[in-house]
Amino acid sequence: MYLDKNILIKTIKIGIVLILFTPLVIGFFGLNASGYPKAVFFRSLVEIIFVFYVFLILLDKKYIPKKTILIICILLFDIILIVSSIAGINFYKSFFGEMQRGEGIIFHLHLLIFLIMLVGVFSEKEEWIKLFKISVIVSGVSSLAAILQKFNVASFYGFHNGISGTLSNPNLFGDYIVLSIFLTFFLITVEREKYLKIVWIFLAVLNCYTLFLSLCRGAWFGFLMGLIFLSFFYFFNLNYKKRIILLFGILILSILILLASFNLKNIELSKNSFFDKIISINYNLNGRTEIWKMSFVAFKERPLLGWGTESFSFVYDKNFKSSFSDFLLDGVYYDRPHNKVIEILVSNGIVGIISYLSIFSVIFYIIFKYIKRPVSLFLAAFCVSYFFQNIFSFDSACSYILFFLMIGFINNNFSGFADNTADKANSDFIKLKLIPLPKIIIAFLAVLLTAVIFYQLNIKPTIAAMHFPDSIKYEDTDIKRAFTGYEEGIKINTLYDSDLRLAFTDRSLFLLENGKVKNIEEDVVKKLLEIKPLLYKDLENKNQQINHLYEYLARINEWSYLLHKNTVDLDEMEEVLKLAVAFNPEVSVFYQLFGELKILQEKTIEGEEYIKKSCNLSHLGCSNEAELYRKIGVAYFKKGDLKNAVKNLQKMLDIDYLYKKNTGKSAIKNAEQFIDAVAVMYYINLKDLENCRKTYERGMEIYPDYSNIYKSRLEKLITGN
Repeated sequence: MYLDKNILIKTIKIGIVLILFTPLVIGFFGLNASGYPKAVFFRSLVEIIFVFYVFLILLDKKYIPKKTILIICILLFDIILIVSSIAGINFYKSFFGEMQRGEGIIFHLHLLIFLIMLVGVFSEKEEWIKLFKISVIVSGVSSLAAILQKFNVASFYGFHNGISGTLSNPNLFGDYIVLSIFLTFFLITVEREKYLKIVWIFLAVLNCYTLFLSLCRGAWFGFLMGLIFLSFFYFFNLNYKKRIILLFGILILSILILLASFNLKNIELSKNSFFDKIISINYNLNGRTEIWKMSFVAFKERPLLGWGTESFSFVYDKNFKSSFSDFLLDGVYYDRPHNKVIEILVSNGIVGIISYLSIFSVIFYIIFKYIKRPVSLFLAAFCVSYFFQNIFSFDSACSYILFFLMIGFINNNFSGFADNTADKANSDFIKLKLIPLPKIIIAFLAVLLTAVIFYQLNIKPTIAAMHFPDSIKYEDTDIKRAFTGYEEGIKINTLYDSDLRLAFTDRSLFLLENGKVKNIEEDVVKKLLEIKPLLYKDLENKNQQINHLYEYLARINEWSYLLHKNTVDLDEMEEVLKLAVAFNPEVSVFYQLFGELKILQEKTIEGEEYIKKSCNLSHLGCSNEAELYRKIGVAYFKKGDLKNAVKNLQKMLDIDYLYKKNTGKSAIKNAEQFIDAVAVMYYINLKDLENCRKTYERGMEIYPDYSNIYKSRLEKLITGN
């Protein structure tokens, strides 16, 4: 078998260039639009390129990178990830990660292969500079998308607090843009063409502007630390006047960062002021510090090797405290501690963090020993900003790619070892080369294995996951079609079945709780009962979102009882909730469900006490008594006790009525819908037209936008239409 080595090399290089476009990959072809689309794009390309790389190294071993201390550090870090995960709580999940982000050990192995191929085939500094240029241009495109978001031309992912460009989150966008800015600074330094310098300067300014608009404090901190690092080394080479200007600039920038980082809620600001936008950023620093404290508690339990890669969601569920509700936004779920150092400390222990920090130690050793200024300073500033911004954030596929691109560049050009690629060009003159039969067999097996991985890891999960965004749009128009789509999503056996089951269960229970599946209610509950044993297995295996699994299992038993009136379901629901409370006694929803259970068991006083306890634990969810009465009213409604349901819901509406009149805001979510529901219950179920009329009249007074709807509904009720 003859192969052209030059064609193989060019194909690999083209594939690597395509990987650099990962930040521009957007779309809802996963369970969500978070990290999965970019991760699956990156993994797929690495696997495809790897096939060509296997043939290349079988033709010529010179394309296998030589051992350098930097590559060895990356390899050791990956080995430690594996070892700590074997000793952790769920190796399967650690290895394959979660579908939401598409990471896990498997992603780190892809990064390692990406690095090996980079180092193996890119031999000249000019080639690396071209890769940097492409990366910076891609970042510019993402920033232009962010500008379109800013001016409401295109929403992409539709974030309102900050902008996210072609990434799914302003924080991830900010982190990615910071690295791109320092990469652009480097290009400005090495660029020889004046007109191209202007291009890089323009992109640097553009990225700085979108970084500012992102309102990402962690990224700002990383950017500031990179600038301080550069300024420190340049400071003593400047004259007195320039030193003063530099210090003044750093002072102003530091003040802005500090103002953005601290909680300014007690300062009265104009509604549309810049600082008002800063404090509306979608996370609170106090919340992060509470999570970090919790992380150190978990670290002390497993200090040496940690809980295993991708284990933080379990750690979070296990150690969640009700006091976190004072700081966290409603509905926020932490599968990362938003601090890379703490994340590794919890997941991989002391051994993991030593390995991680050794990578940076080696990078800085190489930079300052072998690279001349000013190039060395910009490369070091890139790594400084990367490290410090991750103190408030975590990596994504986009930031990983840029970081590993930089690692490859430093390794190949400045490692101080013999040139890995010095004599590669000489062998390129032989265009065609024969591959012996044993090597052909090895190559065939490698290709076959890669094809299996490609299909199982990327294609099947993506096909399965796409049923969810394709189906959700039919929930309001064709509920049967929507639910059938969700069922199709869990029929395909994939490596991420537990993630798909969790998504299916979440969606199904949402539809049940909101009364959207009245015509197919029996089918939905039947399917949930079918997968219930698998949910128990996920619970035993310590898969992600343990608290949600407990909640979902309790709700499935509750709905089964509501349909079949079999008290065995209530007994099982009680056992699940006892296990849930034993796992974490500070999760409010467990007590809410206990309250509903007791009310269904005719133990109404005990049930209401449980619901009160739920409200006491959930500071954000029950900031006033209106929410308490809503929860009690819903519990009675599920039982079918409409008299007590209306009684409590009416108390809720009375509180909301006064609160809305005095503050202009509602005391509960979706109060206008409850007004309609309570009025209808008064008339249809309790035959109480007077209270029905009063409810609608009050609703028209405090919700004028719904006046016509309420009037129309009241007329229809009275006339019997």
